[in-house]
Amino acid sequence: MIFKNQAVVLTKQKKKLSLYNLEIPKLSEGYVLVKMKYSAICHTQLNEINGILGKDKFLPHCIGHEGVGEIIKKGKNVKNFNIGDTVVVSWIKKKVSKKYNPIAFNSNGKKINTGGYNTLLKYTVVSDNRIFKINKKNKFLRESILLGCALPTASNAILNVAKIKKNSKVLIMGMGGLGYSSLFVLNYLKCKDIVCIDSNSRRLKLIKNQKNCKFVHLEGQHKLDIFIENNFEKFDLIIDCTGSKKLIEKTFSLCKKFIGKFILIGNTKINEKISINSWDVIFGKTLTGAWGYGGAVMNNFEINQKILIDQIKNIKQILPKKNYQISQINNAINDFIRGKVLRPIIKF
Repeated sequence: MIFKNQAVVLTKQKKKLSLYNLEIPKLSEGYVLVKMKYSAICHTQLNEINGILGKDKFLPHCIGHEGVGEIIKKGKNVKNFNIGDTVVVSWIKKKVSKKYNPIAFNSNGKKINTGGYNTLLKYTVVSDNRIFKINKKNKFLRESILLGCALPTASNAILNVAKIKKNSKVLIMGMGGLGYSSLFVLNYLKCKDIVCIDSNSRRLKLIKNQKNCKFVHLEGQHKLDIFIENNFEKFDLIIDCTGSKKLIEKTFSLCKKFIGKFILIGNTKINEKISINSWDVIFGKTLTGAWGYGGAVMNNFEINQKILIDQIKNIKQILPKKNYQISQINNAINDFIRGKVLRPIIKF
């Protein structure tokens, strides 16, 4: 044991999160000890807590998959990283083939599970396959939490899967962390014709002076039906960040014939089936998904840093002004659920 470590732990689904003091285990080969500076709460954590992703067989376990911290200790055979490096901790791997041994913490004799990463704790033991060095040009550590999940997920969908052009007409559905990250990537590419929709009017007012983008508040079935009627087969690309089965099924028809792409990056319920009109498929409209960056492998971290730096003014507008302490984790979750903040940030 090195020292005690306060951590957020999910002990039971559909219950409040708990705080545990964990013992730091001896570092295995290929692992580092990171002192966390910031961590964010992603919508995936809500899905974990509420059982949307299915029964959790690893309880109790630490949570969190996007954060920023400093390496303070290295295990054997950790290459390309030094003590003192500031890194992004992510659920996305650097290499698919890189093997690691999932670790577990100890809390007064009780086993607390983890995997190759966790970020909602003061000190995390993480595989070197899940960390990415922040370059010297990037001075925005708090905002860099988006580099752990939302931004690379969006950039993968747009750059690698859709491969869109500047003149493409794009629809983003759901303006949470993924939706706004998608907008930032499109801004970086200088796309000129973007429509963003959400049922939460507060979310649509976070960013100002977006001349290339139209924000549409679609609260209620009637407004959605009118939007669908007015935009039939108008979009080259639709990015769904909602995970809503009903919305996906209703809006697939908005893709253009022969060239329209519909990409799912928001989490649906586990094993949920989606029904679409077969003639939309016959007419060349495609439905696909994007997972993380390049199949959950972040093979180009630098492009995401460039997007972050390029869009930093916009990013600062969507992130909350205040930070939460780790002791306020359940307050942060409640504010997130109620739409008071787009992405709660824990400062350590």
